Amino acid sequence: MRIQQVLKTAAKALLPVALAFWAIHITLRVLLLFRNDPYGMPFVNKPDWYIFHAIALDYMWIAVSFAAAVILTLCVKRYGKIIFIVFHVLILLLTYTDHETQRFLGSHVSFSLIDTYKDPSSIGIFWDYFAYDQSVPFLQAAVLLLMFPSVYFLNKLFSKWLGKKTSLRNFYIGGAAFYLCCWLFLNVIWTGSFRLKKLTPAVNLIHREIINIVRKAPSENLTDEEIQEYQKFRKEVLATSHSPLATSQKANFIVVFLESHRYIDVKKSSPFLCSLMNAGLSFSRMHVSGLPTVGGLLSSLTGVPTHSTKTQVTDLPFINLPSFASYMRSAGWRADFFSAADPAWDNLGVWMAKWYDMQHYSREREDDSLFWDWASSFVKDSLANKDKPFLATMITRSNHYPFNFASNMPQEEKDKSIQERMLYTMNYADRQLARFVRSIQNEPWFENTYLIVLADHGFPLGENGNSAISGGAYYSSTHIPFVITGKGIEQKTDTISASQIDIAPTILDLAGIKASNPFMGQSLLGERKNFALGTHYGYKTLNFDNYRLIFKEGEESLLYENSDSLQARNVSKENRELVFEMEKLANKLIKISDFALENDKVVQVLLYTPAPSPH
Repeated sequence: MRIQQVLKTAAKALLPVALAFWAIHITLRVLLLFRNDPYGMPFVNKPDWYIFHAIALDYMWIAVSFAAAVILTLCVKRYGKIIFIVFHVLILLLTYTDHETQRFLGSHVSFSLIDTYKDPSSIGIFWDYFAYDQSVPFLQAAVLLLMFPSVYFLNKLFSKWLGKKTSLRNFYIGGAAFYLCCWLFLNVIWTGSFRLKKLTPAVNLIHREIINIVRKAPSENLTDEEIQEYQKFRKEVLATSHSPLATSQKANFIVVFLESHRYIDVKKSSPFLCSLMNAGLSFSRMHVSGLPTVGGLLSSLTGVPTHSTKTQVTDLPFINLPSFASYMRSAGWRADFFSAADPAWDNLGVWMAKWYDMQHYSREREDDSLFWDWASSFVKDSLANKDKPFLATMITRSNHYPFNFASNMPQEEKDKSIQERMLYTMNYADRQLARFVRSIQNEPWFENTYLIVLADHGFPLGENGNSAISGGAYYSSTHIPFVITGKGIEQKTDTISASQIDIAPTILDLAGIKASNPFMGQSLLGERKNFALGTHYGYKTLNFDNYRLIFKEGEESLLYENSDSLQARNVSKENRELVFEMEKLANKLIKISDFALENDKVVQVLLYTPAPSPH
């Protein structure tokens, strides 16, 4: 009976405090999601799609901390409330810091971030950000000053209100039911891994950092010998010749990423894309270097595989990583990024802001037909015929899982199998791309424009026993179309293995930018060997000579001949030595790229200066 009384007393003392802190967390979430970042752009484009997730996430961890504090009170009595308040004060401070860090850098607070900005001079930079915040200057200072007094007065208000209740039983029953509803909402009803990572509560960030410290392996710093081995590999294996196509007249570039296009289905569904392949330089063995979309897009832009263990797009957005867009801007191009899907959804907007002059997205233009109509008008009216050549990078949306986003898609088509739905949406996306190209192909500037079309990734539809994009690195997920058309490009089908890390050096080669660049790929316009490298949800892939290796720690390695386009015959057992050597090479290369990304040393580690081209 005494325990029951202690629990009741503790609950009455702690419940108003917990509700007060939850209310302030909700306020901070609203201030984060519904206002612009310091540069005048919306922090997220669909705050109404985020706020309910944020409220549910905060309720769940606060409810758990409340229950723990009630139990703790049994052991330490009145000190339980003090510990509870101190804990929440610290978490609230960290939450405030994390929110502002996300607004300024696009990253959660972490030890790696602190290590990057440990120089005291960084503090002065943040003060300038506060002063010139294009949302509300110095609002951060007002929030910091008011949030703890607000907790105090809300605690008084809730204490007075709850004090009139003779029983808290209904509150506990309702609280437990609401906790269950929150769990179902986040894990069953409306999930979204990147959105949840963006909304990670500060208490979970602390837990993650502690786990990382406990599990941290011995230092993985690169030795001089490893760097020299890599430079030797680049010199001996990766092509260093340049294309003779580039001229003194700078060309325009339109680079199109088609959502989820499988190379194997292009002939069935995409007649316009096939016509481009029949007119330009197409690649029949192009592979992604990262999954999902953010992995494919980042590796294409940067020429480096996405990080093999970290979610690069959310864990490392503060690194100073160059891309082909940033190099082209420095060389005089105007660079714009167009997206039919919300780039803030998976934190892509933070990355694109580093590399492009402008980003273009509207939730009113998420259908490819509307997206391409607007993009066509903008390119013709605002990019072309100016005093600068332009780079327009575009990514579509309609052919996205579950493959029912095509405008006016009949219900009978939506009711078909996923294989049939995907063929329908691929065809729809192809028709909209055709409309866009035909709307600009007669413009005088189009003669001096390279059109480059590829996919961000493929999608498995049951091949190799796999129907999830995270379930392996088979051709169904990694084999994508890639074609280049434009001045001087002759029709040819290239059958040598390549990957998305080759796209950046290839585009700079076409642009005539001859400076050595920190890419792990190679220009696809010169003589080269079979080579493709990638990381996919823990899987590593390597194409080298005549084979493709897929491996993951704890699983059997898979080896296929390049000619085995359906990957029907695993030849790893009869080629054990080759598997070992290819695993060893892939691990070395991916260790190099991971280190370069984590330590913001891409240029220093990856840069290789080849001998001058003969021409």
